[in-house]
Amino acid sequence: MTYAKGGLDVTDLQDDRNSIVRLHAHTVWRVALSRTRKEEAAQDVFQEVFMRLFEKERSFDSEEHRKAWLIRTTLVCCQRYLSAAFKNTTLTLEEVGDLAAIPEEEHGLFAALLKMPAKYRIPIQLYYIEGLPAETCGEILNLRPGSFRSRLSRGKAMLKELLKGEGIDV
Repeated sequence: MTYAKGGLDVTDLQDDRNSIVRLHAHTVWRVALSRTRKEEAAQDVFQEVFMRLFEKERSFDSEEHRKAWLIRTTLVCCQRYLSAAFKNTTLTLEEVGDLAAIPEEEHGLFAALLKMPAKYRIPIQLYYIEGLPAETCGEILNLRPGSFRSRLSRGKAMLKELLKGEGIDV
C-alpha cells in the first residue's frame, strides 16, 4: 500500500533506497570485508554505512559522488570498528569465511589482497577493482595525488610478488 507524505510517494522512496543499496552493496561489502577481514565486522559496517546514508537526506552531484561518499564512509566505519578495544583480535585467512561470493577466478587475487597491509590494499581495490579515478581515490583516502600513485605502485609490486608465490602469473 502506498500513501503520499508531503507530496512524495513512500513506495517510490523505498524503491529508490532499495535500488541505491542494490547498486552499491557489492562495493561497500568488498571494501568493508577487505578492510576488516571479518565477515561479522563487514556486516556491521555495511549496515552502519547505509543507515548513515539514509538517516539524513543527502544530495549528491552524481552516482560517482555517491559512490565516493559510500566508500569514504565505509573506510571511516571500518576504522572505528577496528579501533574499538574489544575488536583487536585477528583471524587467519581461512577464518575469514566462505569466499563463494567471489567469482572462482578472483579467489587467488582476493586472498593475496587480504595478505597485504591496508595501506596498499585499499588503493589497489579502489582504483583497479572499483574503477574510481586516481584523483577520487586520493581524495577518499586523504592523500596527495603523488602519494596515492606511490602507494598504488608499491601495492602493485607487492601484489605481483604475492601472486607469484601463489602460482598466479601476472
